[in-house]
Amino acid sequence: MTIDPAESVFRLLLVFALAFGIGLERQIRRKPVGFGTFIFVSTGAAALAILAIDLEGDNPLPLLGGVITGIGFLGAGALIRANDRVFGFTTAALVWAMAALGVAAGAGLYLLVFVNYAVVWAVVITDRFLEGSGFGSHAKIVHLTIANPVSAQDLDVILPPSFSKFERVHVDKEAHQVSVTAQVRLKPTAVAGLLEALRRNEKVRKFEIE
Repeated sequence: MTIDPAESVFRLLLVFALAFGIGLERQIRRKPVGFGTFIFVSTGAAALAILAIDLEGDNPLPLLGGVITGIGFLGAGALIRANDRVFGFTTAALVWAMAALGVAAGAGLYLLVFVNYAVVWAVVITDRFLEGSGFGSHAKIVHLTIANPVSAQDLDVILPPSFSKFERVHVDKEAHQVSVTAQVRLKPTAVAGLLEALRRNEKVRKFEIE
């Protein structure tokens, strides 16, 4: 089975157009994997799918399976570890999903391509909304060093009430300081206000916001 050259070019251009939008969105939001990577992954996967069908028309699955497995290793490179937390799972999964989209387009499964693309954008838009709301894993992590003594009421005043979840509190009696780690659900526009409030608070000796 051989795919017509014009059809092959159409499939590659289709994947390029679809990956262009996703790559641009990731680049604008300064994600670990940007514009070029998504285009290269998607068009490369489509080209390999076309090649697999041309060379192994009776059973292209082994080569196609190898493509998806290899992309999984590339996506793992998008994971970032910082302060005992791992970030970038959404981007890594998106790399894998766009590679699968490229394979589907290379195989000429257009319905699957467009449904998959719609699902991808639905997730990306929802994730953007959650990030803008500071919801769930998008909550800011605040590390504070506070002068001791400090009470629970003092902590409630320092951080926004009902939007903070304290993860760790360590009291250093010798240094008369308390180290606090908390999740704070904030909109990006409210971060500057929190920074200013922490600067003005006399009990706060040092702070960091992730």
